[in-house]
Amino acid sequence: MVKLNLEEPKGSLRVFVVCDQDATAPIWGYIIREKGLVAILETSVQRALDRSLEEIPDLIVIDVNADHSQRLELCRKFRTLSASPILLFLPTNNEPEILEAYQAGVDECVVKPISPALFLAKIVAWARRSWTEPMSSRQVGRVQLDPAHRSVIGKNGEDVKLTNLEFRFLHLLMSRPGFVFKTEDIIQTVWGAERGDITLLKNVIYRLRKKLEEEAEEKHLIQTWPGGYSFSEK
Repeated sequence: MVKLNLEEPKGSLRVFVVCDQDATAPIWGYIIREKGLVAILETSVQRALDRSLEEIPDLIVIDVNADHSQRLELCRKFRTLSASPILLFLPTNNEPEILEAYQAGVDECVVKPISPALFLAKIVAWARRSWTEPMSSRQVGRVQLDPAHRSVIGKNGEDVKLTNLEFRFLHLLMSRPGFVFKTEDIIQTVWGAERGDITLLKNVIYRLRKKLEEEAEEKHLIQTWPGGYSFSEK
């Protein structure tokens, strides 16, 4: 294997690889682990979607043998759950399909075949610009946000795991308790420029409120205002 003199990303980067090819998936996993990163491999698309609610990846790689429409749908679903960069592998250099993929929220399209050395170079490059850079801890009243475990702790002391988007949204609101963040500013901060819409934001807030109420026993922390949202100072 070609050794690359690349700058290492800080921390244990978690790479979620969705690959339904039995011969290829272990290779990608081996390359990632050899670089000292954490490889989360899933060969089933449905299981990958189920695990996406539990895992907190820094990078998502999708390499599946499916119709283009199915690949796009998979990318859209991942984008609704995570702000992490998505690398999509494509079997041919088809410009219309590549453009559709970028519109679906993909960060880079990779046309196969690809060498192990180039695959590793792309992984490390995206690791350095991951949307999940370390964030500071937050505490407002009895609610604590833990960036090390991507979780929130309420009055009952339970550690409630959050998805990437849920964490980024809550981290933003808790940075200025009582301040009303405009919807467009939230979308730009959580998803990045032109990466989300109001419907996706509302879905994130709905899931987060449900978690806070049912698991952390905290209610009415996220306040809705005309044109924006705030975190209660109570």
